[in-house]
Amino acid sequence: MKKILLPVVLCALLISVFAHEYILIAEKYKLQKGDTLKMHLFVADGFNIQGERPIQSAIITKFQLISENGTINLLAATKNETLPVVSRKVDFEGLGLLHMERDYARIALPTIKFMQYLKEDHIENITIKKDPSKKLQREKYRRYIKALVQSGNVDKDTLYKTVTGQYFEILLLQNPYKLHIGDYLKVQLLFMGKPLADKTLTARNRTGSAPSIVSTSRTDRNGICSFKLSRKGDWFVHATHMIPCADLADCDWESFWASYSFGME
Repeated sequence: MKKILLPVVLCALLISVFAHEYILIAEKYKLQKGDTLKMHLFVADGFNIQGERPIQSAIITKFQLISENGTINLLAATKNETLPVVSRKVDFEGLGLLHMERDYARIALPTIKFMQYLKEDHIENITIKKDPSKKLQREKYRRYIKALVQSGNVDKDTLYKTVTGQYFEILLLQNPYKLHIGDYLKVQLLFMGKPLADKTLTARNRTGSAPSIVSTSRTDRNGICSFKLSRKGDWFVHATHMIPCADLADCDWESFWASYSFGME
């Protein structure tokens, strides 16, 4: 699949308050053994790419590639500040699942902006108490990022639904590389290892120079929902969950961000 990468703005000061998604985007999702897998880590507002991140050993706590060959520690195998975050020969056949965890970052927003952000990211389980003396909402957040690639064609590979143990985790319940345009893809959302019900997930797609598209779906009691794969290109599914911080002296809120990307031809 030929890719056209969007322009990257490296200055963090230009990143919008709402540009929260971190996504792993492959230059090619379908490869052959011996090809070079190149994977970029972008910070984005939807598919409006606003910055590329390198390997940051100070904040990335886990970065692995799982394949038929087992698990590779990509963080240990890649030099700090490397761009893109993955550039390695494909030495496996079948699916390759990349998953990354990033340590806590912090932000403080005026209450009105914070409430706008809750709405923007479909965070519906949080109620802000009226307190004129409280000018800022303090939040700490972690990111859990996945991407799925395929080398060759292996019929019975189930790596797509592997539970990696992320605190907030998206699972694909079907192999997207076995689906066709117009099919529906089932996904499941886990929080602390358990299905998270009544939660909104968002799916986004871009293909070539066409405008990106977005759709949302809400999980059932088993944490499952589905999305129609309406066209080819880059896809990613993402969600955000927030809880009150257990230590209010440390922060007001604790949030968790998950994304899972793949490609369709």
